[in-house]
Parts: sequence; C-alpha cells; structure tokens
Amino acid sequence: MGETAKKAKYPAGYWVCCLAYTFERFAFYGSKPLLILFLTTAVAKGGLGIDDVTAAQVAAQLTAWTYIAPVVGGWISDRWLGARYAVSIGCLLMGIGYLFGWQAHSVTNIWIMIAVVSIGTGLFKGNLAAIIGRMFDDKELLDSAFSIQYSFVNIGSFFGSAICGVLYLNQFKQGEVLGFRPVFLVCAILVILGGVMFTACYGLLKGQGIKPFKYLTDTEGNIVGMMHKEKGEKSTEPLTKKEKDGTIAIILVSLFSVIFWLAYYQQDIALTLYMRDYANMNLFGFTLSEAHVTTTWNGLMCIFLSLIFAKIWAALSKRPQGDMSMFRKIGMSFFFMAAAYAVLLIAELGRGNGEISVVWCLGFGVFLTIGEIFFSPLGNSFVSKHAPKKYLSLLMGVWTLATFVATQINGQFMKVVEKMGYLQIFISFTVGLIICGIIMFALTKKLDKLTQE
Repeated sequence: MGETAKKAKYPAGYWVCCLAYTFERFAFYGSKPLLILFLTTAVAKGGLGIDDVTAAQVAAQLTAWTYIAPVVGGWISDRWLGARYAVSIGCLLMGIGYLFGWQAHSVTNIWIMIAVVSIGTGLFKGNLAAIIGRMFDDKELLDSAFSIQYSFVNIGSFFGSAICGVLYLNQFKQGEVLGFRPVFLVCAILVILGGVMFTACYGLLKGQGIKPFKYLTDTEGNIVGMMHKEKGEKSTEPLTKKEKDGTIAIILVSLFSVIFWLAYYQQDIALTLYMRDYANMNLFGFTLSEAHVTTTWNGLMCIFLSLIFAKIWAALSKRPQGDMSMFRKIGMSFFFMAAAYAVLLIAELGRGNGEISVVWCLGFGVFLTIGEIFFSPLGNSFVSKHAPKKYLSLLMGVWTLATFVATQINGQFMKVVEKMGYLQIFISFTVGLIICGIIMFALTKKLDKLTQE
C-alpha cells in the first residue's frame, strides 16, 4: 500500500519527460561515437574519407557545442519561449540535424548536422530538467525523481550506443559499405518520435512550461508572481572572505577539470582511432564496434561501479572522520585516470607490429569509469554551494566553459598524436595525471579550509 502511494506521487507527465530523455540520449549516443569513424572511413566503405586530424577537429565540436548550448537555450526559454515549447522545437531540430547526417556526402553536411543538433540540444536539455523540477514541492521526492530520470538517461545512452554499434557493422552493412548513414536516419526518427510523444502529452505536464520561467508558478503551472533579483545583496558590496575563498576554490578546481575532461574525452577520438588501427576487436567470436568499447562499456560500468562506490562512500561516512574529502576524491580520480592510461601504455609496449587485444581497451574503460565516479561529486551543486550569489551565473559559466575548453583542445589533439605517436601520448597522460593527483592531494587541506562551512 505504501509503495503504491509512493508511486502515485510521481505525476504521469514526469514519466513522459523521462521517456523523452531516453529517446534523445539514444539518438545522441547512437550517433556520437560513430561520427569520428564515419568521417575517417574510406568513401568506398561508406565513410567520408577525411584525414584523422581534420576529422577530430570536426567530431569534437558535437560534444563541445551540445554541452554549452543549453546555457543559451535556457536563457531563451526563461525569457520568451516557455520550456515545453522549447523541448518540442528542440526535438524537431535535433531530428532535422540527424537527417543531414543521413544525407551527408561531404563534411559540409556534417557541420550543418552539428550546428542544428547543438541548437536543438540547447533548447531541449536544460528545459526538460526544469519542467521536472517544477513538478515537485517535496525536495526529497525531487531528488528521487532526478535519480530516476538519470537512470532513463543511462538507458538511452547504453542502448543507443549498443544497438547502433551493431546496426552499422551488420544490419545496415551492404557488402564492404558500412551502414553509417542509415544509423543517422534511425536517430532522427527516434528523437522526432520522442518529441511527438512529449508534445502529445502536454496535458500531463501539470501546466508546467507554458509560460517562460521568468514567471513564478506553482506545481500546477498557475502564475503566482514574477522572478526578481534579491534586494539584500548589491553588486557594489565587496565580497566577504568566505566568498573570496569559495571563488578561488571554484576557479582552481575548474582549471583541474579542464585536464580531467581532456583525458576523459580522448576515448571519443584518439582511443577510437587507436582501436581502429591497432586493436583486434573480436571478443569471444563477436566483433565489437569501437562504440561498444567506449560508450556502451562506460555506461555499463557506470551503472555497476556506481552501486559499489555508493556503498563504499556510505561505509566511509560512518567513520569518526567521516567520508573522504571531495578534494581527495578529485585527487583519486586523477590517479585512476592515470591507471587507465597505464593500461594502454603496457598494451602498446607489448604490441610490436601486431594488434592488441580489445580486452586492454576494456580495462582502460574500467579505470576511466572509476575516475569519473570519483570526480562526479563536482558540478553545478559545488558551484551553487560556494559561489557568491551575485557571481553565481558567472561562475556557473566558468565551470561549463572548462568542459567546453577541454573538448575544444581534444579536437586539436590529433595533431599532437600524429607528431608524437600513441606511445608518447600514453606516457605523457600517465605521468601528467599522476602529477595532477599529487598536486591535488597537496592542496586538499587548503581547499577544504577555503570551502568549509
């Protein structure tokens, strides 16, 4: 009886939003891991035949701009459009973008696809989360709702990369021609279907998202006032010592996050191309796609390892000294990332003129995911907690910009790889990440002091 009552607290519109996320993430993660392969595969085999360096510069833009575009999309929605209409338009635009990928026979079409998908993502992503947030008054229930929503995101990501990785290698392959283009069509159809479903279910959204969020509404969508700035804090007032300390901590950690995400996103480009050229992708008689090793495996490891580490954090929190410091976790994240690259380094040292087993790449993925889990406590909540109110938006932008910068550097990184070779790159990342971890551990006490309550 209690469980039934608890389930009833989640409105039907909430599940509609969750499903919309699943469709969108299926399309995004179904197409993103394949983009670099589509660009670099020979024309005779169904690709565009572009050199690795140029292809890396192009492919990195999809991650970069879809990450930063929601900042602008949220601003447009908050002031003029209204979140529900932004989500519907965003789905349509993303679908149109993937159709350009379906018809791509030159890099120009890919640039158009990236631009249109990024604009659509900007309108979709944050606004759907905002609609969910407005449906709940109970903070505990809201936290639970967002946890469930994140599971729907992972479902879309996992199945998108897993299924599309099989489709282009097998079902859509014609002779020697790989089925990249039909995959983009599948992604277009699914994200448009998600948008149609969402639009058809406007009536289940409890009135949310009809008006721009500059209007204050209750959980039924009724306007109860206007958003306004707090009067208690003028921009001319100097920052307190605590606010200055918090700002320093945010900027410092943002700089470290550039390095972390640069190392993390190598799996999308450099590692994918490394596997294409130097890895035996057969495992137990099944030919894996590079997308399976990066995106699908990462999603699967996230699900299982997150459960394990959640129990570890809970056990640590019961100690007299409490859980591990957030900044110690950041330091550990760099050490695990270094371990990931050490796995590839060992594999490359033993490769000779042959190929490495894909098992080495899966091992890389395990350590990479652990590093991600250690780094995951950071994000918007960290900035919200420690930023001065009058600089909150600015410092949120700094945090977002750090990831954007990392993805942009990633796009240029194949130039370095071609000059140095993979062995030197793996050595450099292993050593560099260890140094970052040591520095972070050395700064832990200082950062803890800067951010103490």
